[in-house]
Amino acid sequence: MVHTGWKLFEPIKVNRLEIKNRIVMLPMGNKLHSSIGEVTQRLIDYYVERAKGGTGLIIVQSADVTDESEQNLRICSDDYVPGLNDLAESIKSWGARAAIQLVHRGYGPADGFTINELGEEKIRKLIEAFGKAAERAKRAGYDAVEIHGAHGYLIAQFLSGSANKRTDAYGGTIEKRMVFAVQVYRKVREAVGEQFPIFFRLSGDEFVAGGITREESTLIAKTLEGEGVNLISLSAGRRGDTPEWITQPMAMPRGVLTPLSLELKKSVSIPVLVAGRINNPVLANSILMEGKADLVGIGRGLIADPWFPQKAFDGKTEEIRTCIACNYCQGKRNYLKLSVRCAINPRAGKERETAFLPSQNRRKVLVVGGGPGGLECAHTLSERGHEVLLFEKGPRLGGKLRVAALPPHKEELHELTDFLVKRVEGERVSLFLNREADEGIIKKIQPDVLVLANGATPIFPSIPGLGRNFCYTAEEALTQNLRENEILILGGGLVGCEVAEFLEAKGKKVIIFEILQELGMDMEPYVTRKLLLRRIFEKKLEIHTSTEVYQIEGGKALFRDQKGRGGFSHFEAIVLAVGFSPNDGLVKSIEPLGLETYRVGDCITPRGIFEAIHEGSTVGRFI
Repeated sequence: MVHTGWKLFEPIKVNRLEIKNRIVMLPMGNKLHSSIGEVTQRLIDYYVERAKGGTGLIIVQSADVTDESEQNLRICSDDYVPGLNDLAESIKSWGARAAIQLVHRGYGPADGFTINELGEEKIRKLIEAFGKAAERAKRAGYDAVEIHGAHGYLIAQFLSGSANKRTDAYGGTIEKRMVFAVQVYRKVREAVGEQFPIFFRLSGDEFVAGGITREESTLIAKTLEGEGVNLISLSAGRRGDTPEWITQPMAMPRGVLTPLSLELKKSVSIPVLVAGRINNPVLANSILMEGKADLVGIGRGLIADPWFPQKAFDGKTEEIRTCIACNYCQGKRNYLKLSVRCAINPRAGKERETAFLPSQNRRKVLVVGGGPGGLECAHTLSERGHEVLLFEKGPRLGGKLRVAALPPHKEELHELTDFLVKRVEGERVSLFLNREADEGIIKKIQPDVLVLANGATPIFPSIPGLGRNFCYTAEEALTQNLRENEILILGGGLVGCEVAEFLEAKGKKVIIFEILQELGMDMEPYVTRKLLLRRIFEKKLEIHTSTEVYQIEGGKALFRDQKGRGGFSHFEAIVLAVGFSPNDGLVKSIEPLGLETYRVGDCITPRGIFEAIHEGSTVGRFI
C-alpha cells in the first residue's frame, strides 16, 4: 500500500521554499570531510544516497564559520565554496532540498577563556563571520541555512544562564542573553535577503541546572519568530553535560522530545521541526497528525537506512532497517574522532566502495550460522547472484541477537532481528534450521566456498571450586527463570551489567565482580554507558571493581582486590559474564578438505554486532 495520504508525505512551504515531504535529515557530524574541512567525494556520496532515498530536506552537517576549529566541515572562506556547491547540487539533483548548518563551537576551559571574557570587537567579528558564511551558503546553491543555537555551542553559551555570566548588554536576564543570537540572525538575514529561509536550532531544555529551560526556549523562539526566523528546529541537551538528550539511546522513548515541540507550537506560528529518536514512519506520521510538529527530523534513522522515506511511502515499512539507537555512529565513532559508521548498515559512510556488483562467476556458497554476521553475508551473496545455503543449528535464525534483546531497554533489537531474518527469507537463500553443518554435511553439499559465522561460546573461568552445577551462562540467566535469589555475577562489562539489571528487576539480590577499575568499559561511552551505570548505581547493587574471585568454597566466593584486601560473599548461583571464546573447531576439522573458507564475526574473535555485520558484508562482496 502506497502511503500517499499520510501527512508525512505532504509538501510544506518554509518562507518561499517548498519541500516535497515532511522528512528532514538532521545535521549530524560524520567526519567524512577532509582534514582541513573540505567537501570530499565520500561526503557527497553519503548525502546523495539519502537524497535518492526520498528525504525531503537534507540539512548538511555543521560548517564552521571561522577557522578556529579543526573538527568540522568549513564555510569560513571562499576557498570552500566550490566544494560546498558540488555537494548542494548533488543533493538537489535527486529531488531533495539542501540546507547547511552554520556553527561556531564556542569557548571553554581548553581555550583558556570562555564567552564571558570576549570583548565587543571579538563579538562583532563573530557576528560578521556568521553573515559571511550565510552569503557563501547561498552562493554555493543551498536552499536555506540553519543557525546552530543549541547543544552548548557558541550561541547556546550566550543563551544559557549556566554558561553566560556576563554583566554587560549580552548577559544577565534571558532578554539580554538573547541579544547575541538576535544579532547573529540579523546579520545572516542581511546577507541572504528576505526571501531566503533561515532556520534556528534550539535546545528546548538543556536539562542542566541553571541552563536553558522550557520557558526560556519558548521566549527565545517567540523572539526569533518576531525577528523573522522561518523555522525552529527543536532539540535538547548540552554537549559534555547532558549528551543523552542530544543523541538519545535505546533506553529513552521514541519521540522523546515531542512534549517540548507540542508546548512550543502553542506559542509560535512558524513551522517547528522536532528531533529525538524518530525511527519509525508510523510514529513520524502520528507526530504530525497530532500537531506536535510540522516536520520530523531524522538523523541516525537515515544513517541506518537511507531509503527509509521511500520504503515508507511505498508501504514497505517492514523493509526498513530500523535504527537501534546504539550510538555507535555518534557515540563510539564520534568519541574517537573517526568518520561515521553504522553498526547495522555496513554501507554508511562508504557508499561508493560498498555498492553491490553482480558476481561474474556464480558459485555455491555454504554459510554456517544464522546470527547477524551470517545473515548479512547470505543477503549480500544472494544480492550478487550466488547460490546460497545457510545452515543454523538452532530452531530459529537470529543468533545471539535474540538474547541481546531480553535485558531491560533492549527490546527494539527484536526489530533488527526481524529485519535480517525476513530479508533472507524473501531472497533466494536456501535455509536449513536445526541442522548443524559438520564435516559430513559439508562433504555431501560440496560447496565452492564456505563461510563460517558460527559464533562463540562462553568462557568458563579456571577458579578452584567453581562448578557447573551452580553456574549459569548469561544467556541461561536471561532465558531461564532462575529459582535462586542470591546471584553473583562474574564480569561487569556490558553483558554482566545488563544481566544484573535484568535479574534485579525480577527481585534477585545481585552482586557484581569486575576485575577492571570500572564497570561497562566495553560499552559505547558517550550516553549508553552513562545511563546504564546510573540505573545500576540507583539500584544500589553490591559492586566490587578492581577485584577478582579466586576461590569458591561451598556457597561462598572468596575475593581480593588489587591492594590484596580480601573477603567473601555468599551466593546461591553464579552467572558467568567474563567473555567468550571463538568456535574454531569446525575450521580445524575441515582444513583437509582444502575449501576456500572465510570466517565472520565472533568465530574469529568475540566482539560486537558492528564487526559481525560489517565482516559479513565484506566477505559477501569479496566472494
